[in-house]
Amino acid sequence: MITIRKFEEKDRELVRKICMDTGKKSFQKSAKKRDFIALMWIDYYMDFEPENIFVADDNGSACGYVCCSTNRELFNQKMKEIYLPKVKKISFFLWLFSKITVKTSYKLDGDFGGGFHINIDEAHQGLKLGPKLLTTLGVHLKNLGLKYMYLVTANRKTRGYGFYSHFGFEEVRNCGWGTVALAYDLNKIEENVKKYLNNIGEIKN
Repeated sequence: MITIRKFEEKDRELVRKICMDTGKKSFQKSAKKRDFIALMWIDYYMDFEPENIFVADDNGSACGYVCCSTNRELFNQKMKEIYLPKVKKISFFLWLFSKITVKTSYKLDGDFGGGFHINIDEAHQGLKLGPKLLTTLGVHLKNLGLKYMYLVTANRKTRGYGFYSHFGFEEVRNCGWGTVALAYDLNKIEENVKKYLNNIGEIKN
């Protein structure tokens, strides 16, 4: 049985691998570019906000995760101090892209808070783990007093855009280059608890 639980330090290596494995296919043949994926999308959260990570657990092993920052200033500071310099050593163009991404996230965090990243390994996709992870995160963020959770997606034609729209996300901002920000009103999270978790007891502490 697959359950949703809080991230534990033992999950670090596998969660990082899931992040890298589900990144852009064009990056998979380069160890440095795979490292870039992890540097930008999971390392900060494991290092500084592990309390805001939940994993899908299949018999003791993480098979998916969702992570979120609830500390806007810390995220911005640590990305600039630690992770962006590492990205710059990999590629100037990836660093420039990442710098813009961090700046955009900082602005969106100010308006919507709860910027998140979600990934599920290939073998466990199609099992409705995405909605379960998002619902779990949503309950967590609402309990912390946040009003929204949000993400930036590549464009309106992606499969992800349809998934988030079905979950209840709404488009809130055009971020340029075809990307759009989608936000979810956490006042609606109980509807998805009933729909995807049946009851909050499914979440393992």
